[in-house]
Amino acid sequence: MTDRISHTVRVSAAPAGRILVLPLARSQWTGLLENGHGLLNGGDHAILRGLSELTRFKAQRGTQLSAPISDGRLVIVVGLGDETRSVALREAAASAHGFLPEGGGVEWSLVVPAADREGSSAADLILAAAEGLLLGPYRFTASTKNGVEHPGPCNLVTDRPEAGAALAQAVAHAEGMVLTRDLVNTPAADLGPGEISAAACEVAHCYGMRTTVYTGGELLEQGFNLTHHVGKAADRPSTVTIVENGPVGATPLLGIIGKGVAFDTGGLDLKTGGSMQLMRKDMGGAGTVIGALETIGRLGCELPFVAILPSAENAIGPGAMRPGDVLRAADGTSVEIGNTDAEGRLLLADGLIAARKLGAPRLLDVATLTGAARVALGPDVPALFGTDEALVADLLERSRRHDEDLWRMPLVDAYEAWIDTPFADVNNSGSDRRGGAITAALFLKRFAKDTPWAHIDLYAWEDRGKPGTPRGGNGMAVRTVAQMVLGLDRL
Repeated sequence: MTDRISHTVRVSAAPAGRILVLPLARSQWTGLLENGHGLLNGGDHAILRGLSELTRFKAQRGTQLSAPISDGRLVIVVGLGDETRSVALREAAASAHGFLPEGGGVEWSLVVPAADREGSSAADLILAAAEGLLLGPYRFTASTKNGVEHPGPCNLVTDRPEAGAALAQAVAHAEGMVLTRDLVNTPAADLGPGEISAAACEVAHCYGMRTTVYTGGELLEQGFNLTHHVGKAADRPSTVTIVENGPVGATPLLGIIGKGVAFDTGGLDLKTGGSMQLMRKDMGGAGTVIGALETIGRLGCELPFVAILPSAENAIGPGAMRPGDVLRAADGTSVEIGNTDAEGRLLLADGLIAARKLGAPRLLDVATLTGAARVALGPDVPALFGTDEALVADLLERSRRHDEDLWRMPLVDAYEAWIDTPFADVNNSGSDRRGGAITAALFLKRFAKDTPWAHIDLYAWEDRGKPGTPRGGNGMAVRTVAQMVLGLDRL
C-alpha cells in the first residue's frame, strides 16, 4: 500500500512536546476557568483567566486562544462552540496545524475532550479528532512548485481503550479521502479514462481484489453500449473497470457504480465556459468509489462485492452523439438522447445493468450527476435517492455518524412521464426543466429494475475552503460508502 499522508499521529495517555492543544466546548472552557484542568497548574489557570478577560474569549466554534504557561509550554485553546460534537472537533483538530509556530517539525499534543451529554460519543470524538489531524495539512501540490510543510509528530491524548482502533480507522478514512481528492484535483489532461482505470486497478491489486478492464471496441462487445457512445468523439478511449472482492465465484452482496466522466464539455449541447471550468471533477463518483476501495482495503474486508467504473470523456468531434439519437442499452432498453449533456446517467445505466447481470442483490451508484441537486441542497449536502428502505436507512445513519449528511430526496412517480418519449423506451433528459435531480434518479431507477437500489448525487468539490478541506476535491461520501460496504453482512 502507498501512504499518501506522511505526518505522524499517535495515541498517547499523556501529552508530550512543548505545545498543548485543548479543544473545548463553551461549558468545558467555563469549567476550566472555574475549576482548573488536570494538565495545568494553578498559575496556568490564572494566566488563561486573565487572557480570557482581556480577549473576551468564549470558546466559540473556530476561535482560538494561545498562551505561554509556567513550564515554558504553549497552550492553545480551540473553541468548539456550544456542544462537543464530532464535526466541530474534526475542524478544530484540522485547524490546529495553522496555530502552531512557524517552522514546523516540533512534537505537540492534542487532548481529546470528554464527551458531553448532548454531543457525540467518546469513540466518535476520537475518530473525528484523528481524522482532522490527518487531513489538516492536505494540499494538492502535483501541479505546483511548492510542497506541503508537514507538522511534527502529534500525540492524540486520551485514555480511552478504543483509541487505537479509532486511530486505525481514521487513517484508513483519511487515506481514502486523500486519494479521492488527488484524483478529482488532477487536471483532465493528466487523468483520462485510462488513468482512472489504472488508479482503480492499483488500489484493487494492492488489497487482493480482482480486476477486469474493457476499453475501446471491447465496450460494444461486452454490452457497454451507452458508455461507448458517450466517449466516441474523444481522442482517448473509454473504459469500464470491474473490481471484485471476496471469494472467487461468490455472488456479490452489493454492486457499486461510480460515474467516471473524465471531462465533460456537454457534447453538442455545449456547456458555457463558466459551467465547464470545473468539469475535471465530473469523475468524482468514480473517484469516491476508488477512495472507498482504498479505505475498505486498509480496514480489511472479505465480503463479496463488485465495483463498476464506466469512464469516458464527453467531447466534441466526429462521431459525437447527437440530440435525437436513439441508443440501445445491453438490457434492450432504447434511450433517446434529449440532451448530450446528460451523459453521466448513460454510464451509470451501463454499470447498473452489468451489476445486475453479476447477480448483485443491492445496487448503489455515486455520481456528480446534476446541478439541480446543488440548487436544492447546496454544495455540502449530497442528495440520496433509493427504493430500498433498509439500504437508504443504513446510508443515512452512516453519513450522520461521519458528518457527511446525506439528505433523502423523493422519487416522484408523477415525474416518470417527464422522461417518456414516443421515439424510445426512455429519454435521458426530462421534458420539464424542474425537478432535474429527481428525473435523473428516475432514469437510473429504470435500469435498476426491481433490484433494491440507492443513488448518491454529490458535488465532490469544496468551493471556498474550510479547516481540513482546502479548495478543490473534498472526498465527500468516501467514509459513508466504505463503512456501508464493511457492514454489508448486517444489512
